[in-house]
Amino acid sequence: MKMGIVFAPVLLSVALAPIASEADDEQAGRKACMYDALTVCAKFIPDRTRIAECLNLNRERISESCRLLLVRAH
Repeated sequence: MKMGIVFAPVLLSVALAPIASEADDEQAGRKACMYDALTVCAKFIPDRTRIAECLNLNRERISESCRLLLVRAH
């Protein structure tokens, strides 16, 4: 019985680790895309649609984190 109490939090944290990791990756991607939008696509601010188009058209100029976020978004 006591073993179950000890292992339950460990199993829960292992089960939730991929979710936390994905959330961290998404947050890092959003920050990277914000920076890339300000540096690469600033002329399209505040038009979100045109910023997204600009980021997609300039994939070679944007950060890897932002590129990964854009791929997951489609």
